[in-house]
Amino acid sequence: MVIKEFIGIYLEKDALHYCGAVRTVSSWQMAIPGASMDPCGIIPGQTPATLRELLQRFSPKSGRRIFLAIPRNRFFIRDIQLPPVPIEDALMSVQSMLPVTCHLPLDDIFHDICFCRLPDGKVNALVIYALRREMLPVLDIFRETGHEKSLAGLFPLSLGIGAWLSHQQYAMPMAFVISQENPSSELAIYHQTGCAYSMSLQNAWASGEVTAGMESVLSKFHLPAGSLYGLESSDSYLPLPDPLQNRLPWLPSIQQNSGVAALSLGLFGHQRIFLNGTPPRIRVFHLWKLFIPAICLLSVILAVWTINLNHAVGRGKQLVSEMKNEVQQMQQKLRPLEKVRDALKKTESLSADIDDFIRLRPRLFSCFNEIARLVPEGTWFSRASLQGAELTLQGQSRDALKIVESLRSSPLFEQVKLAGSVSRAPTGVEQFSLTLRLKDVEANP
Repeated sequence: MVIKEFIGIYLEKDALHYCGAVRTVSSWQMAIPGASMDPCGIIPGQTPATLRELLQRFSPKSGRRIFLAIPRNRFFIRDIQLPPVPIEDALMSVQSMLPVTCHLPLDDIFHDICFCRLPDGKVNALVIYALRREMLPVLDIFRETGHEKSLAGLFPLSLGIGAWLSHQQYAMPMAFVISQENPSSELAIYHQTGCAYSMSLQNAWASGEVTAGMESVLSKFHLPAGSLYGLESSDSYLPLPDPLQNRLPWLPSIQQNSGVAALSLGLFGHQRIFLNGTPPRIRVFHLWKLFIPAICLLSVILAVWTINLNHAVGRGKQLVSEMKNEVQQMQQKLRPLEKVRDALKKTESLSADIDDFIRLRPRLFSCFNEIARLVPEGTWFSRASLQGAELTLQGQSRDALKIVESLRSSPLFEQVKLAGSVSRAPTGVEQFSLTLRLKDVEANP
């Protein structure tokens, strides 16, 4: 799906250069949608017939942007240097100086202002203006062909070349010589932020006046003498080298088609210059333009998150309800099993007691017989308790210590001792409690 469509046009006296580009969701590519023509080419012929011929080849379309570049000799350019101020203040300052800066009455010209912030923070302004009577025929062609709303820029070719050089990341600042459609040429000084200076070189290239003026411009922008570049080979300047990394492999070079330079001013975010009678405009960042989309995006995210959360909560409640029903059903099924389990536990405990009793019964008979044999006469036991291997006896006798000594002598017992105190009745009988451990019997855990 096409989301942007740009067309760059360079209109010179004897030929028209054009290049179209569209941006899809994934990438840029050369194209002029809806037109049965090459996306990039040169139309020979006299202006303005070539411009009318090109515009008639494709139908008007909303969303399309056309950028038109014209040779420098159709414009007048004055440069103004300002201190480090915001661009908004620089615009107001330059506008107040327009009657003095422009050598023609303001009613007779179309003008725009190009700003470039220098590395030291200062602002360099180029006041670009042209006669209305020379620009109106070009604007009339766009209006007559239905492309008036698509025209988004009308500027000197040098501004487009600067945008192309900046995007290709050439070393800046750079002094650049641009040949015109007549013997005159243009000297432009570029910084990374745009064109900082433009000078028309009239008459012979090597005349003393021109040479002195060029040296003065180079010195002003701290460029060494002889550091001039151009699109064509010449003895007076260096040919433009290839970029270290071609960042525009999908476009031809500006040496092949100057329409690429016109296209570059629209593609790469530089200030757009449009000499059509509208007031100069600069791009100003408004915080609300970022704040409102951020709020909208956050609202959408929160709404989606809330809806998903509500759905998740609803699913969770339904799952919990289903689990509760399943638990209740399981509990109802388990109640009879629990009763059976408790009965089995009681039966198991009773069975263990019976097993212990059966296992210890012969031993207990022997123990009681041994106790009866060892204790002295007159000894009575009123209570006996067996816990595992430990036997507790309560009774009465005339000599409790003698009973303890007698039982200790038996090989069947160990750890025989009195438990608690011994009480003596007036009749001489002692009440006592003793404990002993049966040998070779394991205690219950």
